Amino acid sequence: MDTPDLVSEVLHVLALGAEGAASAAGGTAAQTLVGVLRDRLRGTEDDRGALDAFLGNPRDAAGSAAVRAILEREVAADPGFGRHLRVLADAAAERPPRSVTGSVVIDGGARVARNQISLGPLTVNNNRQGRWLLAVLAVALMILVALAGYGGARVFTDGDAGPGTDSLGQGGEKSPGTTKALPPTQRTADAILPDRVALDGTAFESLPGDPFPDGERSGYEETICGDHPEPCGHRVRAGAIAGYAPDGTSEEEGWHAELQALVHASEADAERTFDALVDAFGSDPSTGFRPDPSAYTPPEGAELGDETATYRAVWEGQDIGVMCMMRRGPYIALISRKRDGWAAEMDDETQTWLNTLVLRRMNEALSGDVPHTALRDVPSA
Repeated sequence: MDTPDLVSEVLHVLALGAEGAASAAGGTAAQTLVGVLRDRLRGTEDDRGALDAFLGNPRDAAGSAAVRAILEREVAADPGFGRHLRVLADAAAERPPRSVTGSVVIDGGARVARNQISLGPLTVNNNRQGRWLLAVLAVALMILVALAGYGGARVFTDGDAGPGTDSLGQGGEKSPGTTKALPPTQRTADAILPDRVALDGTAFESLPGDPFPDGERSGYEETICGDHPEPCGHRVRAGAIAGYAPDGTSEEEGWHAELQALVHASEADAERTFDALVDAFGSDPSTGFRPDPSAYTPPEGAELGDETATYRAVWEGQDIGVMCMMRRGPYIALISRKRDGWAAEMDDETQTWLNTLVLRRMNEALSGDVPHTALRDVPSA
C-alpha cells in the first residue's frame, strides 16, 4: 500500500469512527488511531487543530485535504510511523471470523470447535455475538503489537500527563535496565529550562514583586523556530524560551541570559535540526547569531553534550554577546548571554555554569526523570 492509499484508508477509518459508523472492532482501532495521531502532532497546534476540525466534520473537503497533507508529510518523514499506521488501519478493517466446522487445535491452550472457541480460560460461543467479541480481541492484540513497536503505549495516558510519567501513565520507578526519555511535549520543553525554584539561592533568584520574574517561559513561537521555521521543519515538537538576569549588577555591567529548549521525537530528528540551524546561523544574519568558535572556550573536562557549536550574538551588526548551541539526544538547547550595559563581561566561567545547568537538566529528561538540577548545585568558577 503506497502512501496516498494508506492515508486514504486512515482518513476513512477516522471518518467512520467520528461518525459512529464503525464496528466495535473498527471503533476500537479508530480511537487508538486518533490517540496515536494526537501524540504524533503534539506540540504543533495548527496540525492538531486541523485534526480536531476533521474529526468534528469529516465530510468537509477542505478539512480532509488539510489532514491528508499532514499525514502524507509525517509518513514521508518517518516510514516507521507509516508502517504502524498501516497496522492500525488494517486492524480497523478486520471482518468477523467465518463459521467453522469440525475441530482445529490452534495452540496448546486454544481450540476452535463446532460451537465454541476456547482461548485458555476464555470461552467464546461460535455465534454472532461471540464472533464479534473474538474480532474485537484480535484487533486489540494487533493494536498492542503495533504500539509496542512504536512506543505508542502513551496513547493510553492522559493527554496532559506531565514529565516524569512513565509509558503507562503511572509514574514512579521504571523497569530495571530500561530508560525512556520524557515525551516530546510542551511540558518537557518547559521542564528542561530552569524554573524559579532552580534559581533560589543564586544571583538569579526572583525578588518579591518582580514584574518579570526569572524563568518565566514563552512557547514555541518565541523561540528561534518561531522566527526562522525553515531549519526547524516539522521536526521540533515543542519549544520554550525563558529570560534570566542576575541581581546586583550596575547599569553599565548589566546583562541577561536567554535559554531555549527544542524537543524532538527522536535523536535523528534532533541531529537534522542541529545541522539545519548550523547552516542557518552561518548563512542568515537575520538569525542574530554569527559562527565564532573563539566566542567561548570551555574548560578542560567541561560537559558539552553530543554536539556543540559556538556563536556571537549580534544586533544590527554589533557584537552583543555569546551563544552556545548544544544537543543531547532528542533535545537542543540555545544558551545565550547578551549585554545590557556597555561594560558587561562575557566570561567563559559564567557561560560554562549555565551550559552545565541546562545540559544536566537535558540528561535528566533523557533518563525519564523530571529535570531537577538547580543552579546552586552546579559548581561555579
